[in-house]
Amino acid sequence: MTLDQIVKIQQIIDKRSIASDTSQFLNTKRYSQSKDEWIRFGDMHIDHFLRVFQKTGISLSPEELKTFIKHNMEKELDNLIMSNNFDRWKNVKKN
Repeated sequence: MTLDQIVKIQQIIDKRSIASDTSQFLNTKRYSQSKDEWIRFGDMHIDHFLRVFQKTGISLSPEELKTFIKHNMEKELDNLIMSNNFDRWKNVKKN
């Protein structure tokens, strides 16, 4: 799953557009020495991004970041499901 795909999922869950700075970041390119080409961050798979992020020296392990992302996505999905179920229940009660 790419960063673009993750952000699109977040956009759907949050029911709001992507922040401009996030969009700018996703369109930023970095040079890949292994591929000898420039790659957009948005086109990077999450695992590859985490490896690049880890190499920057920031003290957050890939496992911690994955857990953080997973926890927040699960919470947002739960909220979305609850909201959809409530909307359906509310419409059924009216009929």
